Amino acid sequence: MAIRTILAPVAGSEIDRRVMDLAFRTAKRFDAHLEALFVAAEPQDSIPIVGEGMSGLIIEEMIRAAETETDKREANGLGAFKAAVQAAGIEITETPATQTKPTCAWRKDNGREDETVARRGRLFDLVVIGRDPKEASASLTFDAALMETGRPILVAPQDPPATIGENAMIAWNGGVEAARAVTSAMPLLRTAKTVTIVSVGDVPYGRASARELAEQFRWHGVEAAVVEHTEAGNVANTLMSEAEKCGADCIVLGAYSHSRFKEMILGGVTQDMLAKCTLPLWIMH
Repeated sequence: MAIRTILAPVAGSEIDRRVMDLAFRTAKRFDAHLEALFVAAEPQDSIPIVGEGMSGLIIEEMIRAAETETDKREANGLGAFKAAVQAAGIEITETPATQTKPTCAWRKDNGREDETVARRGRLFDLVVIGRDPKEASASLTFDAALMETGRPILVAPQDPPATIGENAMIAWNGGVEAARAVTSAMPLLRTAKTVTIVSVGDVPYGRASARELAEQFRWHGVEAAVVEHTEAGNVANTLMSEAEKCGADCIVLGAYSHSRFKEMILGGVTQDMLAKCTLPLWIMH
């Protein structure tokens, strides 16, 4: 599968800058069409359940305040989009080009952001998104993109590197999620200058090893180095250390190999990587 369309949600927050930066560079990397999506919340959804004694005037004031906040967020998001367009020098169009080249468009929808991103994201090849655990709406939208689109997502870190996918690293444990992530990332891996496969700990019975994956890659014209750590230790720390050693500019990772609820409560590789990793994460559940 080629990466021809990319969805990048914007919300008028500080996250937008890094999302737009990474999304536009990824669009140029794949000659893809990028859609920046802003979702305007319905004003009535932004106010709490109306209780007894709450006057109509108060409700109207709350709705106006919600509309003002939405307008402010939209202006901020559109500003980030326009700045990224100018920096990238990409044509704005809503019509597919006859020649292969990067293009972009702005789209505004109304509704719940998480539901809209989930619905819209299923139509695209890749979703580029940021994550801020301190902001509830951003976290809900991130979860929807990861768990409900059926598409790979590219997580924008605080400061995206200068390149994306030239030196790719794969976190491999032989699991279904890792396999899905690798398959979705093949357009990236086929064109990377270097690919490094890293496994941490013993390979569970019934799963393919990192070396077997590297052998299979040769059918795709991909030559990959293999690093195998037999000692498990802290998996996320080991992966980030290896990424630094091999000069990776992105990491391909299968998300939530264990129960997502268990990882959220007890911790796990996915949670650790999302919290600590300073590189873009190409992940898929």
